[in-house]
Amino acid sequence: MFNLGLFELGLFGVIALIILGPEKLIITARTLGKWYGNFRRMSARLQSELVSELELTEVQNALKAEIDEIRASEAKMKAQMQELQTKIRQTDQMARTNQSAILDNWQEIQDTKQDNQNADTKSTNPQPTPQYDTLPLTYRFFLLGDYDKKRRLPPAPFLPNHKADRLLYRRGV
Repeated sequence: MFNLGLFELGLFGVIALIILGPEKLIITARTLGKWYGNFRRMSARLQSELVSELELTEVQNALKAEIDEIRASEAKMKAQMQELQTKIRQTDQMARTNQSAILDNWQEIQDTKQDNQNADTKSTNPQPTPQYDTLPLTYRFFLLGDYDKKRRLPPAPFLPNHKADRLLYRRGV
């Protein structure tokens, strides 16, 4: 700090010994040591406070940046939600218009069929509807191939007259 060498410190000590004397030199050295210790502690505390303030500032800046990112993503999400809501409304309106058009067409077809049936029943005898002899698919959940049929396990044994052993399960003993 002051760029003092060993010779300069020795010369300074000899001059202090001559001026102050041996008794006051010890007290003065002790006082100067306390001041130097206080100065070093204060400088270390100041340095640590500055470092903590800088870290706090960095954390605050990082927090502000994160908050800005969150707000930007929130704005994007709101915009996307608005787009989705408008698309849903448009789709709902289109579905309603399509449904009403389909119902109108169906009603027209039903009316024309009714008119045709009325005209057919008046002019000719009703024709019998063809009936098909098909089996329902009950108990046919899936069809097995030959390989699977060979690998099937035999059915479990059926024991209709099985009764529990009376010696094992006695009542009223």
